Amino acid sequence: MDRPALLICIAGPSAAGKTHFSGELRRSLARTGIPAVHFGSDDYYREHWTPDSRYGFDTVDAIDRDALIRDVQALIERRLQHRRRYDMGTRDVSWESLNEIWEVVLLEGAFGPQLLMDHLRPDLLIYVSASLPIRVIRRLRRDVRERQRSSLSVLRQTVMQMLPGERRFIHPLRDCADLIVRDVSTGLPLAIKRIEDLIRTSGAPAP
Repeated sequence: MDRPALLICIAGPSAAGKTHFSGELRRSLARTGIPAVHFGSDDYYREHWTPDSRYGFDTVDAIDRDALIRDVQALIERRLQHRRRYDMGTRDVSWESLNEIWEVVLLEGAFGPQLLMDHLRPDLLIYVSASLPIRVIRRLRRDVRERQRSSLSVLRQTVMQMLPGERRFIHPLRDCADLIVRDVSTGLPLAIKRIEDLIRTSGAPAP
């Protein structure tokens, strides 16, 4: 297949449901015969990076910009052979073999899509949104269970770092999004339709 893979970015604030939506989108595309690969920009946090004094990890500066752009370009050209992984606990970076085929690249993350806008602008930018109370509850459950953090530290980070970081780096993406998703059941069909249209207009008929 000579045509470059489509780049779909799924952005939005912390715990809005980006990972869940991306997984559902990948499975739904597979059912229509469109293979997609799902990457998280969280895997591009800088190894052993010292958190920013104001935003902590809630800043685009925490992302290894060069590594992200390099790998996304390789994904679009279907030549990436190893997937980068970042351990939130140890802050270590590792790699694993990438043995997949794909027609669509789904890049999901709160920080990362911003870094591509002037270099590898996505074919479709999807912004996933959810109310702040729901997001705080989700973040508490995730960070306490999966990242072994205390509830107090999560709440402190939410107020002191997450919300200021979102206002500066994430909310502006909403204004340039092609599709805003507030509910998976309604947003998923719209996203699939947009992707099928992109494939069709790119010169390769959708399955």
